[in-house]
Amino acid sequence: MELKYKDIACCEVVGNLVTTHEETMETAIPEYCPDMARIVDTVGQLKIREKNTADGRLTVAGAVKVTVLYTSEESAGLRSLSLSVPFSAVMEDKRLQHCRTVCVDGRLLLTEARIVTNRKLYVRVLPELTATGYACPTKSVCCETEEEPSLRVKREDTVLELMTAAEEREFTFTQENMMGDGREMPEDLLCDRIALAVTECQHFGNKLVVKGEATLSALYRSEQQNLCSYDTVLPFSQIVDGIDASEEATFHVEARAMEGETRLIRTDSGSGFGVVQKIALLVCVYEKRPMSYIADLYSTRFPCAVQRKMLHFATDRVCDPERQETVQRLEFGQNRPFAYLTDASCDQADMTAGENGTQLHTRMRMKVLYLDETGAPMSTERSGEVSTVTGQMPDSVHAVCLPATMRVSGGVCEVSLPVEFRMHKTEHQQLMQVGSADLQTDAAQGETPSLVLRRMTPEETLWDIAKQYRTDETVIRSANQLEEGEAIPDRMLLIPKVR
Repeated sequence: MELKYKDIACCEVVGNLVTTHEETMETAIPEYCPDMARIVDTVGQLKIREKNTADGRLTVAGAVKVTVLYTSEESAGLRSLSLSVPFSAVMEDKRLQHCRTVCVDGRLLLTEARIVTNRKLYVRVLPELTATGYACPTKSVCCETEEEPSLRVKREDTVLELMTAAEEREFTFTQENMMGDGREMPEDLLCDRIALAVTECQHFGNKLVVKGEATLSALYRSEQQNLCSYDTVLPFSQIVDGIDASEEATFHVEARAMEGETRLIRTDSGSGFGVVQKIALLVCVYEKRPMSYIADLYSTRFPCAVQRKMLHFATDRVCDPERQETVQRLEFGQNRPFAYLTDASCDQADMTAGENGTQLHTRMRMKVLYLDETGAPMSTERSGEVSTVTGQMPDSVHAVCLPATMRVSGGVCEVSLPVEFRMHKTEHQQLMQVGSADLQTDAAQGETPSLVLRRMTPEETLWDIAKQYRTDETVIRSANQLEEGEAIPDRMLLIPKVR
């Protein structure tokens, strides 16, 4: 038989692919930098520049920006040296062949620097890369059959909740921010970091307006050779074109920092910072699709061989995040201490099912730059367990450190670091539909009884009985004086033959 199908576009997540890649480099210190006497801290930032997918092979190229904070006997104050350690990693998985979009994120498992001589430096980095693929298969739903008076068709209605698209768009965000009066003027930018967050998205036609915030945290040396920090929030917005979605669609947007640069700005009216940041936006579109499909069929006249097929839809859902704040207390023994958070990261998150919900757990690590009793810059590392309980049942979870808040009082500094647990859950929907049907019009018709008395079993439906005896549900109800929608009584039913 000829069956008619309707194509349904959906988007499914290919499991996360993880790889680690080690790079080492020995480099000479530039002539404009003073000799290194002591390394105070080493800060790394992972920058993914490009990625290419071909024949199930993913190549990721990028660099680790390594900032070495050090002291020198040739000059006063803390000094900074930034260098780029390039890397290229390869992941292979046949499932990537079918992916339209592949997103790559990562973290640094290790960043270290050692002094070889006062003019030579050894650097070692260990980035961990995670690739997530989004395949967009087209699935065919059986919705119509050819015209045949003897056919009886069982239709079922459902609503499919699908992720219909996942696209990554890149843009460059540029902004200048001037510091207010009362701050020491910067002489050199020592270290900086940027955290991105999407705050709002609005859908207009085929455009999506995405708004967010870039939190800039900068460490600089002032003209008086003092250490100073500056924190600000820079708003950004971007119009994403070509988003084909219904008005009832919902969206989930994530922002990831790629290459970027922060520079000092000096003018006659003051000083500040200029930011040029390349941002990748991952836009996931979710829609509800009402669907009527053919679950079964038979003929009251001819034998019919029906093959039924299971159609499976897997939709990745982003759960509401859980947030937990950890507080670290640092005592410096000074009346007016200085502290700056140079790095904060989380280990891989774990989850355990319990009586009160799902336990989420990770280990947080942070590095803080401070001044000791003599005013010399030092670095200390703190770690701690972070856990919370959620009523949700996610399939995967990862922990992210959000921008921290530092409160200085007397000789004590409290670092409040929010940790956000981001969870994903895959929702499965299945349709048992007709895959093929063979109507045997030339088969010999065997003798069938004109009248049957039959009691239904608890597992059977009226459709099953009608299909077995090649009759009609309406005819059975009429012969047994049963109204449409009325429950089938527990007694013998008269199963007449369709004429």
